[in-house]
Amino acid sequence: MPLTREDLQGYMENWDAPTRRIIEERMEIGFTRERLELFTPEEAALLKSVLDRLIPQKEGERVDLVGFLDWAVGKPLGRGDRREGMPPEEDLFRKGLSGIEGSAQAAFGKRFAELGGDEQDRLLTAVQEGSAPGPVWDEIPSSCFFSVLLTKALTGYCAHPLVWLRMGFPGPSYPEGYVWITGMEIQQRRRRFPGWKTF
Repeated sequence: MPLTREDLQGYMENWDAPTRRIIEERMEIGFTRERLELFTPEEAALLKSVLDRLIPQKEGERVDLVGFLDWAVGKPLGRGDRREGMPPEEDLFRKGLSGIEGSAQAAFGKRFAELGGDEQDRLLTAVQEGSAPGPVWDEIPSSCFFSVLLTKALTGYCAHPLVWLRMGFPGPSYPEGYVWITGMEIQQRRRRFPGWKTF
């Protein structure tokens, strides 16, 4: 049985104040932004269509992944590395979205958003496998763009409390570290150089 918002509120009582503030803000506004800074309205609409196929969500319980990506693209979340020969992430997303639109035109003679669900899935599978048509994919491998897009989108999706509730994950149980590490030990570790270990 999935967790409820009330369950999450109960867990929040054990979290420190900064953690509670972050989670409450995410529950209230999610990742929605008043104004997108990276994506144009056309790019945002295309990105939403793509993400709706990759990470389906119920109406009324949606995480604004376009808003999250508008904030997150270019930030070193996760590994934070860049494959050799790839452009900066902002350019990669711009070219990749352009490539998806070009592939839709080349394969079906329509814009991506005008395709049926099965056609969109076939096209995205081709992008993932590196077999999508279009000149953009000569500049950047479509499979590389697909991997970065999906990984970055899942980072935001899995960081949202609504998704935690769906998965049955109660959130950060130990905001100050693992339960077997004492508060004093945490303070001592923070004073030492990076990478210091007790073993």
